[in-house]
Amino acid sequence: MNAKPMIEIKNIYKHFGPVRALDGVSLKVYPGRVMVIIGPSGSGKSTLLRCMNHMEVENKGEVWVEGELLNGTQKNLNRIRSEIGMVFQLFNLYPHLTVLENITLAQRIVKKVSKKEAIENAMHQLQRVGIAEKADVHPQKLSGGQQQRVAIARALAMKPKIMLFDEPTSALDPEMIKEVLDVMLLLAKEGITMVVVTHEMGFARAAADEVIFMDEGLIVEHGTPEQLFDHPIHPRTKQFLSQILAH
Repeated sequence: MNAKPMIEIKNIYKHFGPVRALDGVSLKVYPGRVMVIIGPSGSGKSTLLRCMNHMEVENKGEVWVEGELLNGTQKNLNRIRSEIGMVFQLFNLYPHLTVLENITLAQRIVKKVSKKEAIENAMHQLQRVGIAEKADVHPQKLSGGQQQRVAIARALAMKPKIMLFDEPTSALDPEMIKEVLDVMLLLAKEGITMVVVTHEMGFARAAADEVIFMDEGLIVEHGTPEQLFDHPIHPRTKQFLSQILAH
């Protein structure tokens, strides 16, 4: 690739007591590409994702974002984080605020934009995720899928350069999963740089430019969706996919 990586992970290790969550992982995330990370529970997927914006701080190794080294003492950590959107399993919406207020809050506090501009941007993002009519509703009146779409709109409203998704459909009922994945597919087609941890293999096959399979804190295999799903090389990848795709 000719482009410089937006995020570069260099040989990072992360331990939780005796558990080696990441055991010497390196990778590069390039602009405009969708990277999907798959693997069994406990393989280090979410830890790797959370290291990308220093929600988890590595024990060893380096994380670079647009050519800047992230470390725990850096004053520019908040500035760099403001360029990285994050969507979690749980929606983390403020229950006492309306949908619109949830989306405008960080814009006004962190980005210092005017109320008018924040509202216009929030409404644009709500239209983008297909729920503009819910602007004045409180989160508890929404379905899980709608709440997750609000969370995506909130992240997009900060105009991030990259979006991180940590199993965004795992807390949803099956019928709500598709509406969230459809929004993410739309974002992928728009060329937004995305790193997605998910168990949704259909999404990985449809949206990803590259797929990473992790197990026991290591990247076991890394390739295009066609390579990884249709012609996996590593025995562990083959075993995982045979179990997952059989369901």
